[in-house]
Amino acid sequence: MIPQYRQQPPKPPDEDFSPQMVVPSSIELFNFYRLTLAQCAKLSTGAKLVELCKVFAKYLDQYAQQVLLFYVSERSSGQTPSKIPQLEDTILVLNTADYCFNTCTQLEEKIRSRIDEGYKAMVDLQSQADAFMGIASATVRALVRRVEVDIERTWREMRNTGWSKMEMVGDQSSWVAEMLQNIKRRSTEVLGMLHKQQYARAFCDNLVDSVANAFIVSIFQCKPISEVGAEQMLLDSYALKKGFEDLLNINAKPNTPSPAGYIKRVNQSMSRLDPILKTLQVRPSPPEALVQAYLIHIADRSDTNFRKILDLKGLRKQDQSHLLELFQAHRASSRNEKLPQTSALLAPLAVSGTSAGGVGGPTIASGLGNLSSAATLSTSNLPARFDPSTFGSAIMNAARDGVDRLGTPTLGSTPSQTPSGATSPPTQQQSSAAGRAS
Repeated sequence: MIPQYRQQPPKPPDEDFSPQMVVPSSIELFNFYRLTLAQCAKLSTGAKLVELCKVFAKYLDQYAQQVLLFYVSERSSGQTPSKIPQLEDTILVLNTADYCFNTCTQLEEKIRSRIDEGYKAMVDLQSQADAFMGIASATVRALVRRVEVDIERTWREMRNTGWSKMEMVGDQSSWVAEMLQNIKRRSTEVLGMLHKQQYARAFCDNLVDSVANAFIVSIFQCKPISEVGAEQMLLDSYALKKGFEDLLNINAKPNTPSPAGYIKRVNQSMSRLDPILKTLQVRPSPPEALVQAYLIHIADRSDTNFRKILDLKGLRKQDQSHLLELFQAHRASSRNEKLPQTSALLAPLAVSGTSAGGVGGPTIASGLGNLSSAATLSTSNLPARFDPSTFGSAIMNAARDGVDRLGTPTLGSTPSQTPSGATSPPTQQQSSAAGRAS
């Protein structure tokens, strides 16, 4: 069955796409499992059912890895370049992974209701359910990746700006408006296809985190940055934050307020830029002012991280010695002795060795990976960037290690329900697939 499912297209060619669609083979697979369970339970309700559960688990793993992951992995054929999965296929896999997650739990409960009491503890499909949720999480990241590709050019424009030559702060930079336009255009398309609010929220959360992380990495590629340049960057970050506040409701009726929890999340993500930019806004003379600003905003005791700020400001090495000595003296005071040794924000990052737009600093991709490894900077255990070469193994391993359910409290709560609590009716595709299986 699995090889046959793999050869089938995610969506039947004669059916139109709908945001509620799932891959038909998933429905057929679980219908076959239900029929098999019913027949087997008539013959035995003991050890044989445990063995049947293990067979179910084996082929659910194969379905996740060999079918669903196959659909959304970038693949090359012969001399042709890698083919990025179509947006509709990604949405189909997301819906199917969600359906399989919920149905795995239902199947486990069904087996336990039929099996003898002494064998109930041996029935376990949680690993498979977690694997499907891992795939759902990965497809959300793949959707975010589409936006990242769209805005890469505007990050280059940002990094090529002469941040050390600015004489006054104006309106938001030109690259900000272009970036928000691209983000909203792509997000409108993606969010219009996500029929479950939990995944729409997860997409927006991950997207905001991605932009915040990319902004931080880009700051470290913009050496040198003047005090005026840092102030302009701070204004630009506020413009981005304001633009993100209505992202979740971009397809809703006008003036629909965004959930308070989402607004709070946007503020938390984007405010991670503030400590760096507010410290860079302070002039190195008098030196005590810069040292105190660092201890207040960055708030750590690291010589290495303090030097990163001095490098970002473009201070020469010989001019840094006195500032470093002053920093060491102030951090030793009783007021600062309880500060952490190093900042999780600055520790993974390195200052570019060249001026803005040059080569030598961390790339956006590598910088995002470093940032995502910092405990306070990521919403989930997903990779910062969609990497098709390790997609399958990474997601299956993450799922079995206990993947974060997209950081959304309601995720995986009540299977196949609408927000009002009513059970969603099956789509025409689901009904016809169920009929074929029976």
